[in-house]
Amino acid sequence: MSSPGIITYPLGGITYDAEDAAAYFAGRTSGVYSTDIDFAVAAAADGSTDLTVSAGQAWMHVSRWVGLSVTMREAQTLTLPLADSALPRIDRVVLRYDATSRSTSLQVLQGTPSSEPAAPAISRTEMVYDLCLAEVSRPAGQTALTTANLTDTRTDEALCGLMRDGVTGIPMDELGRQALAKAKETAALCDKLLASYTGGYLGIWPVTLPADGWAECTDMPGYAYKQTAELRAAREANVPSAVPSPETYTVAVSAGLAGVCETKNGNITFWAENVPEGGIQMQVELLGPSASTADTGEDTLGDTVLEDTTL
Repeated sequence: MSSPGIITYPLGGITYDAEDAAAYFAGRTSGVYSTDIDFAVAAAADGSTDLTVSAGQAWMHVSRWVGLSVTMREAQTLTLPLADSALPRIDRVVLRYDATSRSTSLQVLQGTPSSEPAAPAISRTEMVYDLCLAEVSRPAGQTALTTANLTDTRTDEALCGLMRDGVTGIPMDELGRQALAKAKETAALCDKLLASYTGGYLGIWPVTLPADGWAECTDMPGYAYKQTAELRAAREANVPSAVPSPETYTVAVSAGLAGVCETKNGNITFWAENVPEGGIQMQVELLGPSASTADTGEDTLGDTVLEDTTL
């Protein structure tokens, strides 16, 4: 034992007791070590209502100063109690620590039969502590168990969870908020840069035009349908140029896809004589406003006048 009131574990030449080891394990959260190999619950292959639970290792953070390591080196088989003859229920398979008997065992917690069944409660006290490994759906009169009846609950932090060092674990909610705030800040910066860009070539973006995305229109003579797709980099001042991919070129030609398109802030619009028979994948090139000539009433790309062409 270390100096009274302060335990330093482990040090050579000092005798420790179980409380000291339990305090050491209290630095880990409750849960199984891995969902790949530890305490996996499966239906037996013989078509009965038996369950098999794989070997595994788990930790139980029973109280502030008590953490327990649980090891089961070989798989075990559990036999479920008979299903109710009239009503369904939900059972739970738990790994239960019992402080009175100072032991841990696999147990089936039987739910209450009901037309709207609910799973039985698990225990989380210093005297009885459960890790719920799976829930089992028990239809009325069930005589055989299948995989469809099982719900793996080992990743559910409220029922079991994955063991990790640190009582509070990783603050995912806070990290998520920080990541979202940074993403919004980056998006705003990108928008600002795109809005102020006056150079030439911006880049090429793929744009998908689904077959069910076309709507009737009257704003482009000769073309009865149009579709507006999201293109975040697009701005009204851009000069767009687009061609269909080789795989969807025939679909575009058959539909009479217009050879011109129009950009607005955050989107791009295409026109067609008919509704295409399938989706069209477009490759869109954007040029900055200085790449076009002065506004002459004509569509231009550099020094080239774009005629009203149809693919």
